[in-house]
Amino acid sequence: MKIPFISLLATLGSAFAAQVNILGINDMHADIDNLPQLATFLKAERAADPDVLLLSAGDNRTGNPYVDTGDTPGLAMIQLMNKLGFDASTFGNHEFDSGLAILRSCLGAANFPFICANVAATDGEPLKVAPYCIFERDGVRIGVLGLVQTGENGLPDAHPDKCKGLQFRSPFTTVQDYADLRRKCDVLILLTHLGFEDDLKLAKLFPEADAIVGGHSHTRVDKEHREGDVIVTQTENKVKYITRLTFEVENGKVLSKKSELIPLRHLEKDADMQAAVDKVKNNPFMLRRLTTVSTPIKHREGLGCLMADAMRAAVGTDIAIVNIGGVRQDSFPAGPFCVADCYRLDPFGNKIVTLKLTGRELIDFLNAVPSSDHHGAPCVSGMRYKATKPAGELKAMQITEITLADGTPIDPEATYTMATNSYLMSTNPVLPADPGTTQPLDGADALMKYLENKPAIDYSSTSRVEVTILP
Repeated sequence: MKIPFISLLATLGSAFAAQVNILGINDMHADIDNLPQLATFLKAERAADPDVLLLSAGDNRTGNPYVDTGDTPGLAMIQLMNKLGFDASTFGNHEFDSGLAILRSCLGAANFPFICANVAATDGEPLKVAPYCIFERDGVRIGVLGLVQTGENGLPDAHPDKCKGLQFRSPFTTVQDYADLRRKCDVLILLTHLGFEDDLKLAKLFPEADAIVGGHSHTRVDKEHREGDVIVTQTENKVKYITRLTFEVENGKVLSKKSELIPLRHLEKDADMQAAVDKVKNNPFMLRRLTTVSTPIKHREGLGCLMADAMRAAVGTDIAIVNIGGVRQDSFPAGPFCVADCYRLDPFGNKIVTLKLTGRELIDFLNAVPSSDHHGAPCVSGMRYKATKPAGELKAMQITEITLADGTPIDPEATYTMATNSYLMSTNPVLPADPGTTQPLDGADALMKYLENKPAIDYSSTSRVEVTILP
């Protein structure tokens, strides 16, 4: 029987089915020592499927001194990502850590597009970023829409001064402008840096998506998680895992989809990528030994107290306060403490600010820090305090007792000198009357100055904060 031409095309089309593989990773934080294992994995994946798509959900940088310092912070990570063959990335909040000019330099060096729909430049010069991209793999159109988180101040979780010249919209408002993107593609991915809980919220708001490749909260999604029919993924941080998404597509429709979390660190290191990493790390200044850690520091607060002590010693104030979110390592082993470790611990370059304040202003300032830092109780030097907070709540704290280091109670009416960082002075919702004086030193500078004349340090049991969790 003669089959009409149109019917023949329909018959052939219905027989066509394609498998699309997408790899997603997030919050690499310039953990370049693990990129050789990632390279080994990618070579095997591309041998099996040359069309596999590789996406990053942001925070590619900030966390490694060899990437975060120099004339163009972040550039080395972009160059390594070029070598790894990334197809696209969205912005994380830490992509903005060095300001707009550095961001533009990094964007210009990338061989892959940055995708983010809720950011725009306001200085009159275009920003090299697309709201979305559509990739074609084996005849299948894959739409990728990028979104970055915004906080209560309308900015990502970065120093506000570093976001000057940029304008952000709520990701939840922005995504609704792209409902018609579904018609332009066969598979629709949201590439986000919002955090897992907000990704779940986004999936309910935008069920048109097939999957969300997310980041920001450093959540490890071990088993496939669906919100409705939207797969929501995240791979913890620092190149420990990668997610493989697999879609079966026929005639422009997704027939099936699945996700799998794959560990990376057990893999052998790719020699070519290792050579590229070694070249980035060829910096003798970073290897200069400052002191020795005599006993392992197994808790984050101990490292925060070290940072606060260094800050207070550098400027000679009565007390010092460091937000726990600014402490970028959870522990530190016994052994040498080098210049590079200062930048690992405090990579942001936030300047030290000194000011005078009353005891009452100090209490109000401390109580308010968790609402802007989002990581919990701040670390201190020259003082101790006790506080309460509701279970599961990082943004609320109430001080119940506060003293100087010698046990003398803080007098609400007395005046004290304080050192803190410029990030807290820009973001804390409750500030003292004194706007403070910005010092030339940043946190890493203070650490180097503090440690270089100490034969050894021991912060293994140092704790100056006692927080009671309320039911």
